[in-house]
Amino acid sequence: IVALIGSCAKKDEETAATAAADNTTSTDNTTSTTSYISTTTTASGSITMGDDTLSGVYASECLTSASTIAFFKATGFWASEVNAYGQVFVVTGSDNISIELYAFTDTSCSNLSLSQKTVSDNVTVGSASGSNYPVTYNNQTQALTVHTTAAETALETLYSNALDFIVGTPIELPVSGSGLKYGLWTLSGTTWYEASSSSATPTSAGTVPHVKQ
Repeated sequence: IVALIGSCAKKDEETAATAAADNTTSTDNTTSTTSYISTTTTASGSITMGDDTLSGVYASECLTSASTIAFFKATGFWASEVNAYGQVFVVTGSDNISIELYAFTDTSCSNLSLSQKTVSDNVTVGSASGSNYPVTYNNQTQALTVHTTAAETALETLYSNALDFIVGTPIELPVSGSGLKYGLWTLSGTTWYEASSSSATPTSAGTVPHVKQ
């Protein structure tokens, strides 16, 4: 499987997973419940943002935006069973983060369909414009874990059966292209907002709140 991963990257510079993640991290914040998405990733270290410090785990609520879910399904990245999703960002070092996206079969975000964890490093924070900080970072690897047979079938179809997904077992894929990302981060107390792009620093801050856990 490892030998095949490099040849399975989708379309130009990004996998469907990366493209979908870029589409959902900035503005779509229709929520279903007030529960927050959880992660098994361990937080460590901190990232300085001016006079503020970003550390620990920041999680969104359970999100149910129909347009975002439709986008993910259209890419083939999510199975038709998905009805909700959520995001988690974990600071794992002085210039390292884990960017995580979870898809669920139910609107209370209790039953996982697919999870994606992107390991990123070289986080560099620029000078603030108001409360917004421009950042750059490099996505290194993505670990995809299917939690249902429907998710397994969807991803195996997406990757033309070149990858053999097994329910509950993560598969690690390298990020195609340079992996360089541009972000705009805002920290307000214990709530963090972010927007991201593959081409340039976003001009508007994200609106999905990620609350420190």
